[in-house]
Amino acid sequence: MIRPMHLSGFMIYCPAPHMIMSWVYPRAKIRHQWTDVEYWVEIAQTLERGKFDLFFFADGWGGGTNDATVRYAIQFPTSDPLCLIPYLAAETTKLGFAATMSTTFYPPYMLARKLATLDHVTKGRIGWNIVSSIAKGEARNFGMDDLPPHDERYDRADEYMEVCYQLWNSWEDDALLMDMENGIFADPAKIHKINFEGQWNRVQGPLTVIPSPQRQPYLFQAGQSERGREFAAKHAECIFAAATGTKEMREFSDDIAARCERNGRDPGHLKILWGAQPLVADNEAEAQTRQREIRERIPLEASLALMSAHFNYNLNELDIDKPVGDLKVPGTQGMLEAYTQSKPDITLREIAGSYLSGSDGGSMVGTASQVADHLIYLLEEGGGDGFQITPSYYAPDYFADLNQMLIPELQRRGVFRSEYDDSTLRSRMRGAN
Repeated sequence: MIRPMHLSGFMIYCPAPHMIMSWVYPRAKIRHQWTDVEYWVEIAQTLERGKFDLFFFADGWGGGTNDATVRYAIQFPTSDPLCLIPYLAAETTKLGFAATMSTTFYPPYMLARKLATLDHVTKGRIGWNIVSSIAKGEARNFGMDDLPPHDERYDRADEYMEVCYQLWNSWEDDALLMDMENGIFADPAKIHKINFEGQWNRVQGPLTVIPSPQRQPYLFQAGQSERGREFAAKHAECIFAAATGTKEMREFSDDIAARCERNGRDPGHLKILWGAQPLVADNEAEAQTRQREIRERIPLEASLALMSAHFNYNLNELDIDKPVGDLKVPGTQGMLEAYTQSKPDITLREIAGSYLSGSDGGSMVGTASQVADHLIYLLEEGGGDGFQITPSYYAPDYFADLNQMLIPELQRRGVFRSEYDDSTLRSRMRGAN
């Protein structure tokens, strides 16, 4: 029997997060456009009614660099979720929030200060998705020709984390006095400069924000590479991961657990959320028909553009009908191996046909009972702690449909909470409620 699972609602502050063309929806059913704050409030409140752990915002600064991404709104345009989260936190009471912020472009003092402030504003409900950025377009928007090499970005991020830890701990627990009788606000002896001097960072400190409810944000990370896994095992409290089946899931889960132990950490304190896009309906035929209609409206050009952005390589330069195992493209081989493991001769055209959109009749598509069976099976056989769920159609309705059908089924089986218990995001993620 699996432990009660964790669920996160995945979005990007844009027209469509991962499912290409998911901004296309019958006009009569649209209550708010993605540009309206009411759209995001409705999603947040829906997630909270469903007792989701958190609302997770991915983010990036490098979109809109080719015609296809603009034409089809492929993770473009994107607004800043850091500005949105305080508004959503005021419209909810329990739901956690995770913001994606780059160690390559944010100075560590600025990031530590913003997240400490957000932890106060959300009353201990903020998390940080740690990224070092992957797109050359992001570098060029910040005056750089290119990003530092992959492993060096992680080396920089290791040092960056040390700066943040020291800043968040630069106030002792009892430093704040607020002694009105004697006119003493805080004890200077218990607030410390950090005087950090590393290879890439020099920071004096202390942090100007008093210790927040969690003291530091709950830490997410999504690196799948060898170096990324080492970083996660050292710093992350929850990993956002992707896999094509239970064998790959189990290998990843076991690998992360072993790395945690080598870093002196309890593997049980590092959660894994698997990317998922369930589609539920009253009957299996209806669910499959809806999924097929969603996938059929995705142009090949659009799918290849999204893959190019994720793989950081222009795939339009390649023969898309050639087996990907024969394509030697720097930086993409590890990502493509997930597909070749199940079908060695798979082509880019075939991958593009279902990239991030699932199959017409896969196990994630069906009735609430069928989808619940599959989610439970994945965790029992593959390991991990829950799912990062991204919508395949108009997000307020998508998550409402899950609330109406899938969530009650998971609750009935005793694998998902019926009520929130703990108040902070960290305490909830470390427990089961």
